[in-house]
Amino acid sequence: MAKLDLRLRDLETAELLIASFESEDDAATWLRERPPMMEVIGLIADSSDPVMHQMLRAAVRPLDPDEAEVVQRMDAADAVARTAREIEHVRRSAAEAEAHRESMRQADPNRLMQISWARAEGFSMMDPADEREVTPAAQAAVLEWVRERDGWVADRGMIVVEATLSVWPGDLPKGETRVQQGGKFIPAAPLPPTT
Repeated sequence: MAKLDLRLRDLETAELLIASFESEDDAATWLRERPPMMEVIGLIADSSDPVMHQMLRAAVRPLDPDEAEVVQRMDAADAVARTAREIEHVRRSAAEAEAHRESMRQADPNRLMQISWARAEGFSMMDPADEREVTPAAQAAVLEWVRERDGWVADRGMIVVEATLSVWPGDLPKGETRVQQGGKFIPAAPLPPTT
């Protein structure tokens, strides 16, 4: 017989515990004699045998009215705490997103642009918080870069359908090229013309 563990909650302290048993029979005996104010939350076992799980579930001594009241109270408090955590997470995420957008607004407008290009959709910024328009110089550089890669895949009957690039949007810093190394592209067979 495989060793198994029970996940428990002490209803007096709210502490979560693990009780380990060497056999299903040992676990079933403990469950029938479950100590007062000890809630069985679940089973951790190597076996997924549904008969064994059903047998152990049936062996659990039901909660008495006092225990059920404590469980209900704890579950309600847990639900309130979980909701509060979720609300705080949403609030913090929104604040971080706004701080990021503001930092992007304050950043050097001539910094590198992380540009996404798709044949069907055109140009967009990789970071939605970067509200800069893709400059004509950056667009021309992206399209030239794409045309070059189109030539690389043409012999396979493909064209570039998507690309992501880092591009200087305006005046080039000394010693830089408009499109930075490390750009990526996705080739595919062109769609048949629509009639």
